[in-house]
Amino acid sequence: MDRIKYPLYTAVYVSFVFFIVVPVVYTLGMALFADGSLIQNLALLDHGTFLLLAKSCIIAFSIALLSTFFGAVFGFFLYKTYVPFRNFFKIALLVPLFISPYILAVAWKDFFYLIFNNTEFISSYIGVILVLVSIFTPLSMLIIGSALSNINTQLEETGFVITNFRRVVLKITLPLIKPALISSFVLVFIFSISEFSVPAFFGVKVFTTEIFTQFSAFYNHSLAILQSVILISICILLLFAERKHITGAPFLSLSVKGSGSKFYNLKNKNRLSLVFLSGWFFISVVLPFVVLLIQSFKDGTSKFIQAVELLIPTFGNSVGLAFLGALIIVFVGFVAAYPAWGSNNTRKTKSFDWLLLIVFAIPSTIFGISLIKFYNHPILDFIYSGYAIILIGYVGKFSFISAKLIGNAIRQIPNSLDEVAQIEGVTFFRRLLKILIPLIMPTLCVLHYVINNFGLVFYNKTTS
Repeated sequence: MDRIKYPLYTAVYVSFVFFIVVPVVYTLGMALFADGSLIQNLALLDHGTFLLLAKSCIIAFSIALLSTFFGAVFGFFLYKTYVPFRNFFKIALLVPLFISPYILAVAWKDFFYLIFNNTEFISSYIGVILVLVSIFTPLSMLIIGSALSNINTQLEETGFVITNFRRVVLKITLPLIKPALISSFVLVFIFSISEFSVPAFFGVKVFTTEIFTQFSAFYNHSLAILQSVILISICILLLFAERKHITGAPFLSLSVKGSGSKFYNLKNKNRLSLVFLSGWFFISVVLPFVVLLIQSFKDGTSKFIQAVELLIPTFGNSVGLAFLGALIIVFVGFVAAYPAWGSNNTRKTKSFDWLLLIVFAIPSTIFGISLIKFYNHPILDFIYSGYAIILIGYVGKFSFISAKLIGNAIRQIPNSLDEVAQIEGVTFFRRLLKILIPLIMPTLCVLHYVINNFGLVFYNKTTS
């Protein structure tokens, strides 16, 4: 029986479309065809809009290029060499991913104020690039490092028989991880051009800050949403151009079963690698936290205690919503990814994959505006006025990550296990509980923890 026909899959698919996709389509359609004239509405876009878009693209391109470069270097050191303390750095370098970009922006601005008594340098396009590179490099490291771990060891060993280390890396390793390099660049570009909090805090005008200004300050909702359509179109075009790499390649996984990656012994260069990794860890993790601690306690402990007292009433809501949202996202991701197991034809599941990917690509500011415009009606007030709208936004933004991670974990499990169980007459739910879920439990637990942390950041950002 084709797994696509399970009612549970259909119910989740329809619910995702109704609660998440429909608000986006509704909002964009209202902006494009307000007053019945598409041409008249498009005339709201002037030369300045496209000039600002070009600047934003240049910034995003720079961030994506630098993040992919450093991510490839760190990925190689940590996943292909015997650099000391590599397991520690694999975890420690991921810290910026779990911290709100706004908080890191505050830390860096305070650093320049404390050291130079001047924040002009950091409050610029260069400052935005530097801060976002420190945030997105760990993401590139994960993507590229995972690809490096999946390289067939025999290919590299065969290369060493006929040539040297440098040519093996250039002619074998790099071509094999090309999909991961492209995926890293595209995803970081989308994240960078969609980022709002860092340029807004630094007072740097980019496309996302202009959209937010038009929406919240000038109440020019039509222009704001038209500008959003341009930004969404760029993100979707990039995803479509590299759809084979991003939707199909196993570039994002928490573990690799049954693989043996070859490690290189760099000998004396291991110390240089360790210095490089330690320097990055100090700059991207230690220094911002030290600055925040100094600023927190510069007037004694009274301000810190006052801040904690203000946060305590919201702490329970934050943790509760993050936990509930993480459960829902893991469930949605599992339902979306499960049909790939044991199925010889998953073409029908591609539409769900694309919906998850497209919503994931929509900038958070634009996605939030869409939810507000759609649910801010009397009939839907029970969603708009409560926590439900936060959960909807949460599920929309992170379900793609969940489906991708769980899907890659499922693909590492032999289909024969499910087929043998079916022959023995084991029911669908028993196969899930006794075979599939136990085998992917490490991925589910780590994913729940990761998204739960992202949820705390997401909730605090939406309520700030």
